[in-house]
Amino acid sequence: MPAPNTPESVAEILRLLDDGGAGCLLFGGWAEEALGLCRPRPHGDVDLLLPAPSFRVLDDLLLGGGAGWRDVPLKRFAHKRAFLSEGLLVEVILVRQEAGKPFSMFWGDLRFDWSLPLAERGRLGPYEVPCAARRNLRRYRAGYRATEPWRWRDPTSRLPRPR
Repeated sequence: MPAPNTPESVAEILRLLDDGGAGCLLFGGWAEEALGLCRPRPHGDVDLLLPAPSFRVLDDLLLGGGAGWRDVPLKRFAHKRAFLSEGLLVEVILVRQEAGKPFSMFWGDLRFDWSLPLAERGRLGPYEVPCAARRNLRRYRAGYRATEPWRWRDPTSRLPRPR
């Protein structure tokens, strides 16, 4: 695995997830950089979107300890999973579909509708990577507080780890 939190490590995480059947889209600051919406800068973590009906495949990958990833139980919610890859925090938001329209259910009860197209291609150095579409990055940033991010501190929001 390349050094943590570099374009190389981000591309490798995306590749390993895709190879494991949990193809994700780059999201957050790394996606903004890959799409030219901001200048290159240091990033504290890697944010991803998982377009899928559930977290089943990702949970199976994490339970299997694939790629040396370690589940982060304090960030296990209805809408999110997190894991450590070589000490780097990777957070994954689930994006489901209903009648062909993508959405996420933050905390299980707050719906956030994503725009179509959900994704576009971006570039981190020599790596072409799948990213959340610019419009979705902007909409999410603008509506972030409406997703009630403070609820992650409420222990009743957390889900138990599957066995």
